Amino acid sequence: MMSTRPSFVPGRRYRVALNVAVAVLSLLVILATVNHLASVHLRWRRDLSTFQDFELSPLTRQVLAGITNEVKVTVLFPRDSDLYGHIDTMLREYSGLQPRLKVRKVDYVSDPATALLVRAGYKLGQEEVNLVLFDNGSQYVRVAEAELSAYDTNLNDLMSGKQREIRRSGFKGEMLFTSALANLAMTNRVSAAFVIGHDEHRPDSEDQLYGQSNLAKLLASKSVTVSTLRLDGTNAIPPECQLLLITGPTQPFLPAEVERLGRFLAGGGRVLLTLNASAPGWTPLDDLLNTWGMIAPPIYAADADHTLGGFSLVATNFASHPVTLPLARKDSRLLFQRPRVVGTLSAGMLPADAPKAQVLVTTGPGGVTKSDLRGGIPAFRPGLDKTGEIPLAAAAEKGGVAGVAVGRGNGRLVVVGDSMVFGNAAFNNQGNVDFAELTFAWLLDRTQLLAIGPKPIREYRLYLTPRQGRTVKWTLLGFLPGSVVALGFVVWSRRRS
Repeated sequence: MMSTRPSFVPGRRYRVALNVAVAVLSLLVILATVNHLASVHLRWRRDLSTFQDFELSPLTRQVLAGITNEVKVTVLFPRDSDLYGHIDTMLREYSGLQPRLKVRKVDYVSDPATALLVRAGYKLGQEEVNLVLFDNGSQYVRVAEAELSAYDTNLNDLMSGKQREIRRSGFKGEMLFTSALANLAMTNRVSAAFVIGHDEHRPDSEDQLYGQSNLAKLLASKSVTVSTLRLDGTNAIPPECQLLLITGPTQPFLPAEVERLGRFLAGGGRVLLTLNASAPGWTPLDDLLNTWGMIAPPIYAADADHTLGGFSLVATNFASHPVTLPLARKDSRLLFQRPRVVGTLSAGMLPADAPKAQVLVTTGPGGVTKSDLRGGIPAFRPGLDKTGEIPLAAAAEKGGVAGVAVGRGNGRLVVVGDSMVFGNAAFNNQGNVDFAELTFAWLLDRTQLLAIGPKPIREYRLYLTPRQGRTVKWTLLGFLPGSVVALGFVVWSRRRS
């Protein structure tokens, strides 16, 4: 008699389920292990974006390769910040090429205790937030949130009301991060001095129009030691001083002081001079400018087609010079309060060995000069004043080959026709900040960092009404997951039957 065998093996269903669970768990463990090993040991990275937005420049790779000591990078940003993702991505690229970079991210919103320790360690105020700090143990460089973005604005549209918002168009993280690392790698700090004694704008003043404290802070962030200096009496320019800043003097320089400035420039020194609208006419300082191929008469410039708010002139015309070429590429705009004309002398008026002078910034084609002062207000004088593109700033270089620095052999001079172009209030405009950074980069032979431009940012915004927002919310949180559950239930019911 044949025995009847059951049509199924008891427990088979549970063994199959166990095998599937073990297989899935094993696959997850393998994937997690491979991902961990790749993130720790794999250094090969490839930018697959269409325009290679995050491809690091050769200069950045060179600076990273030259780091020999550990550098701590502290990102003091909340994770929901618009720039946090860009900063995180950029620093991942950096640390992927240089393992000596130790990146620490501190969200001062969700982790206030750690943020408090960071502020105490770097002596930061409670209001100082959204910073990236680079620390090599002996000094540190800070990069603020306001410096990291480039903006795409049209002043005419803003003034007419056509454009109501300023949009972020670029991320300057690579330029600023690489600059910070390069500054930390410098063994000797650069020394600069603000010349005082002629009623200049002070580097320690917080006044919005005339104060230069933001300019002094910008220099300090570039590993520049800032001090003040008087040129009168027996005071001599210290031999370690590489840069002099003369910001808006209203009192004339003595001939002996001008002679010292001339010797300083001839010996390879660098000078930034900004002219004050209230300064007197021709002075001995103008004679020094003439020997450097420049002319700065007591004539003012205006452009009725390019004004904005309290600023009398908005300049958008830039020359092909290391100081201003990046501004031209970015369509930057410089805000001037009350600029004077700063031009260059014709070649026929200069000897063959004269410095190479070049105009940096001009007004638009609608610019005019104003040489007639009526009650302290500049006015146009028919028959004498000119119209067209009026020069507002110039640069000159002498010694060796122009553009090639050999020690301190090349003297360099930058003259700007407005003493408030680098004032505290003007630093609210990114174009003026960029102009200051580019000017110092050229004066201090750091033009190689100017080759790193902002990385483009593409922002996409979706505007929804409250009702549409609720519909999207419940669709994502309720309908889609519920549909999957319902479909699974239907499949399970059919198999059971």
